[in-house]
Amino acid sequence: MYPTSSDPADEAGSPTVISPVTPIAPRRLRTDTVSWGPMHGVPPRARKRLLPIPPGEPEKPLVLHDSWAIVGAAAVVASAVVAAAVWVSTHIEVDPVLHTAALFVHLASLVLGFGGVLIADYLVLVWISGRSTLAEAIRGAERLHLPIWVGLAGLIGSGAFLEPNLNSALTQTKVVLVLVLTVNGLQALILSRRIAHSTAPHLPSQLTVWGAATATISQVCWWGAVWIGFWNAQH
Repeated sequence: MYPTSSDPADEAGSPTVISPVTPIAPRRLRTDTVSWGPMHGVPPRARKRLLPIPPGEPEKPLVLHDSWAIVGAAAVVASAVVAAAVWVSTHIEVDPVLHTAALFVHLASLVLGFGGVLIADYLVLVWISGRSTLAEAIRGAERLHLPIWVGLAGLIGSGAFLEPNLNSALTQTKVVLVLVLTVNGLQALILSRRIAHSTAPHLPSQLTVWGAATATISQVCWWGAVWIGFWNAQH
C-alpha cells in the first residue's frame, strides 16, 4: 500500500496517493534549438547559406560560374563577341541616324555599366571603413552584376556602329581594355562566391589580395576605355 496524505483538507475527500518514486526535475527547453518557423526578413539566397549542410553531403554548386572551366569557356565566347563587333564595324556603312542612335545607346550603357561598378566598389569601401558588414557589401555587389553586364554588352554592341578607327593605336588599346575588363568580370564572379562562403572571422589575405587586384584592374580598364573614347570623340 502507498502512504496517503495526512493533510486535514483531504480527510473529507478521497485519499491522495503519493508515489515513492523520486520526481524528475522538469527539463528546460533550449530556445536555441527550437525552430521558430521561416526566417522572415532573410533573402532566400542568404537563407540557403544559413542552413547547415547535412553531414556527409557535399556542398553543390549553386551557379554555373563555380567552375574555372566554365569561366574559361565564357571568356572564349566573350572574346569571339568582341572580335565579331570589331568585324562588323569594318563591314557596315553607318548613316547619321544610326550613328546617333548608337551613340545614345553607348552613353546610356556607359552610365549603367560603369555606374554599377562604381557603386559596387563604394560598397566595398564602406565595409573597409567599418560602416557595414562584409555580408551586406557582398549582397549589394551581387545585385549589381546584372546592370554591369548589360551595360558592358551595350557598350560592345553599340560601339560597332560608331565607326571606330581601328588603325589607331588608342582604339586598339581600347579594344584590349574591353576584352580584359570582360575576362576580369568573369573571374570576379568566382571571387565573390569565395568571399560569400568564407567562414573565417576575418577575410583571408589571399582573398583580400585577389579582391584588390580585381578592383584595380576593373578601374584601370573602365577609366582607360572612357578616356580613350573621349579623346577619339574630340579628335
